[in-house]
Amino acid sequence: MATTMTNTRTPAVAGVRGINQLHDDIDRLFGGFFERGWWPDFFARDEKAMLPSLDFKSDDKTYVLSIELPGVAPEDVKIEVNASELTISGEKKEEVREDGRTHVQERRYGSFMRRLTLPEDADTDAIRAVARNGVLTLEIARKEPEQNKVRSIEVQRG
Repeated sequence: MATTMTNTRTPAVAGVRGINQLHDDIDRLFGGFFERGWWPDFFARDEKAMLPSLDFKSDDKTYVLSIELPGVAPEDVKIEVNASELTISGEKKEEVREDGRTHVQERRYGSFMRRLTLPEDADTDAIRAVARNGVLTLEIARKEPEQNKVRSIEVQRG
């Protein structure tokens, strides 16, 4: 079955996509000589460039969320909970030195944000956050499930 895709991007972005496609075609022609690490990736700085990677694990008592934030100081991270929505935001700041020139800059800087909906049994009042070695770890306690209570309803005369 053939699938047709329409390009809804702006012409400038479509042109950049064409450059990356051209690179891939040239790379195939020369048998991989110009591999992706050598050629600049023009899509590398899109809106997802500062989207930190995360792992989400759980056991019977706790949810553990680990977010990679290399080069981000703990004081530059903001964690908020609104109902069952967890938001982690902050900024990776560039170190500016006045005494030299930048020849190559592959590291990314700027603001980031991840927003997650927590499971129903997450205890939003019991969240612990620790930053160590470029990884932010959140431990979120799990609440005991509410027991279905049987109760009698009195019938009144009308």
